[in-house]
Amino acid sequence: MRGRKDRQPSPTEVAGPVRTCVGCRGRDSDSRLLRIVHDPQSAALSPDPRRSASGRGAWVHRDERCIKTALDRKAFIRALRVSGNVSLDAISELFEAVRREQDTTRRPNGPVGGAQEKERTRHDEHTVKLQR
Repeated sequence: MRGRKDRQPSPTEVAGPVRTCVGCRGRDSDSRLLRIVHDPQSAALSPDPRRSASGRGAWVHRDERCIKTALDRKAFIRALRVSGNVSLDAISELFEAVRREQDTTRRPNGPVGGAQEKERTRHDEHTVKLQR
């Protein structure tokens, strides 16, 4: 059966390659995911932000929950088909960097300058501060 010519792409479809996150198993554009590769010489996993390293890659969202889930389930090792001992130090450092990045979006001591601010979360999970 042939596809319909008048079919419009749905808003959930994205342009470009679509990959699956090894943490949440959600499908997303490859530009929104981070590629993780295995270096056989150092026996370590490392991030590949330029997506140019050779070999298999595992994809994960730059989200603390996805990285933690992937580490807990050993999804990186399974997706990359690695056997033996593997150093997860670089991934753990990435996890800490993502955690610090998310923590810096909130002010620990409340508003500055005495102005009352109200926090509102949009659908894209970015915090927006509004002055009253």
